[in-house]
Amino acid sequence: MEAKAQTKANEIVSSIIAYENDGSFFKNTTKEELFAFTKEFYDKILLPASSVNHSKIQMFPYINEKHIAKFLKTWNTYNTSETAIIYLKAEGKQEIVITDSTLYFSIALEEDAKYLAKGSVSCDEISRFSINNTGTAFEFKCDEYVLGLFSADKTTTEDFITLNNFFTSIANHDFVITDEEVDKLIRQKIGEKVYAEVKKYMVYDDEILVYFAWGLDSLSAKDYIVCTNKQIIRMDREMFGATANIKQFYYEDIISASTEQNATSNDLTVALLETAITAATKTCDLVISTAGAGLRINTLFKVEAERVVAVYHHYRKEAKKATAQPQVVVQQQNDPMEQLEKLAKLKDSGIITQEEFDAKKKELLGL
Repeated sequence: MEAKAQTKANEIVSSIIAYENDGSFFKNTTKEELFAFTKEFYDKILLPASSVNHSKIQMFPYINEKHIAKFLKTWNTYNTSETAIIYLKAEGKQEIVITDSTLYFSIALEEDAKYLAKGSVSCDEISRFSINNTGTAFEFKCDEYVLGLFSADKTTTEDFITLNNFFTSIANHDFVITDEEVDKLIRQKIGEKVYAEVKKYMVYDDEILVYFAWGLDSLSAKDYIVCTNKQIIRMDREMFGATANIKQFYYEDIISASTEQNATSNDLTVALLETAITAATKTCDLVISTAGAGLRINTLFKVEAERVVAVYHHYRKEAKKATAQPQVVVQQQNDPMEQLEKLAKLKDSGIITQEEFDAKKKELLGL
């Protein structure tokens, strides 16, 4: 079976290379553009309202050294000088990595899914990545070659729809992500029932969603964080039942927003244990401070909490710009006749001459 897996890997590489394409997938994109857009895409499109626990996709710059070490074990040809853009961990032990120059694949054999066909192809041989929904599964395609089939569960469906959006943006060289696009995507992810509850606390006509964090996926993790373009809203999952526990913080009222490691015990042993748990689960506290109140949430993943802080800084800056608009000073125009009366008194008092009075009179009357 191992020999069959190697044969299959060779067939995959040959089939992809044999397809006539119009050039590299990244041919119109500089590395600087690619890296900047990938980070923005993850932050604004993939991450919001996604379960960090369940999503199978990692993207630059959140692919870390631990991931790279795993890639080196999976593909002995993996080049560490490349930058990993997308890491897809699919069902079974299947994996796909796309770097800024190479596609790496590890795809299960149809005869026995325990055996994986592993190989790599230069992105110069691929003009388009795409994902096709067949209704029962997703086809991951390199140009017209179907690299692999993946089951369509809820998480995979969200992941692949999002990933297809990324591929389309790269192909079209469309690197603009608007707040309206983000709002629409978040609403789709959280569903109309949850959105209806959130909408009750959005008071501005132009207020839209720009971030939503579910946090830890457990019964004890009750806090949801919603960021709009106007405010940060802390919500409680119980509110969707019988009770509501809501806190709202408008950006102009927030003094600071930061993340802190969420070890709370004064006992050194317990604190070290909590620190180890934090490192393992990648969680941290989100701390929001205002003049009259504060909020500490310890049920967010680190990447979620950091994103809330980034959103705060962006819209806080926008709020400051709005309040710092230059004020237009309008000078009051006095009545010409009143000014003439004052000038006449100055002339009669000998302060100005008749000639000066006559010249000013002509100016005031427009003569």
